[in-house]
Amino acid sequence: MDRANTRKLMSGYFLYESGRAMYFVLITWFLYQWTDDALYTGLFVSFGFIPGLFSNVIFGVLVDRSNRKKLAVLAGVISTICLVLLTGAFWGGVEHPWLMITAHMIMQTAGSLFRPSLQALVAEVFPKDSLPRIFSWSGSSTVAGSLTGAAVGGVLAGLAAVETSLSVVILLYLGATVTTQMIRYTPVEWKNRSDSSSFWDEMKEGFVYVHQNRILYGLFIMLMLGQLTFHTTLGFLSVYTSSHLKQSALVYGMLDSTFSIGGIIAGLIGTWWWAKCQNRIGIWSLLLIAAGLAIVSFTTLVPMAFLGFLFIGMGTSFVRALLQSVQQMATDSRFHGRMSSLRMLCNQTSVVVAGPIFGVLASSHGAPAVFLCLLIPVTGGVFWAHIQSKQPIFKQITKPA
Repeated sequence: MDRANTRKLMSGYFLYESGRAMYFVLITWFLYQWTDDALYTGLFVSFGFIPGLFSNVIFGVLVDRSNRKKLAVLAGVISTICLVLLTGAFWGGVEHPWLMITAHMIMQTAGSLFRPSLQALVAEVFPKDSLPRIFSWSGSSTVAGSLTGAAVGGVLAGLAAVETSLSVVILLYLGATVTTQMIRYTPVEWKNRSDSSSFWDEMKEGFVYVHQNRILYGLFIMLMLGQLTFHTTLGFLSVYTSSHLKQSALVYGMLDSTFSIGGIIAGLIGTWWWAKCQNRIGIWSLLLIAAGLAIVSFTTLVPMAFLGFLFIGMGTSFVRALLQSVQQMATDSRFHGRMSSLRMLCNQTSVVVAGPIFGVLASSHGAPAVFLCLLIPVTGGVFWAHIQSKQPIFKQITKPA
């Protein structure tokens, strides 16, 4: 395993996620404090993923046909430019809720290109038997970045102007882009691709591949629940902290950081969790999420809220990192980009549909109602994971080496 590439990859994940977390903390806190309406928060979370409903399938084919590092770098450049323009709008005093939502749509679309590009690059650069370890480490780097970005973002939200804080975010995104560019990479799979296949033929092949490999349906559902919980928690955490717990931006940043600490713990014990749970990995990971959701739904005590978000952070990270590894190991390398993008299409569709509903729910019944509502599909996911655990292919992949 190439240590230099590993360090660069982990640094890229850390810087990118630090920037994303800091940006999200700043914008969601400012948006709710300015509008005092959770509906805008729901629209912000939902609308950010709408472009992905159309772009994800296209991005998947691009990743499988093109230089994956160049695509990841391009996505980083787009994100940086968008942030520069958004910061300029704040400096110029022309900020508006819909301007922030529009900028977020661009940021999320760029992220929809960055993530599958980097994931496919990882699967190409590192040996197959190293993927669970690499994805676990990258998950740790990601949540460590979330922890740092959220903590610093919470402090900056209370002490500095939003435009000053966003300048720090720009530097983080720029650093992630440069670090990704430094990864040594020689394209392999796309050179061996048959040039007779058209773009649309390869897109269609992706859907056919999913249908022929039914295990992917179950994995997509469990990963969708993990991502829906992850993004909803991040989106409505500012509303929950301000309106339900009646706490400041500093506590908001600490709760977000605790959510990230749960992810770090999950990354550190990911290999042990895989070996311990084996084919029941989806069941126990989703049960951990359900426990956290139940706690935050019913408590008004700040210490209990910290515990609940710690559990949610651990559970969602187990789902997103380890079950993603299962999906990568169950997928032919020629389809890594397309399967990553189809997975993200499922994830983002769920957020687009649920975001406005949760926004209305939070406005009328409070933020805890959002987490209680999330508990319903997650509980259903536990039963789905039980069915998935009995499949021979799933048992074979999750069996310890």
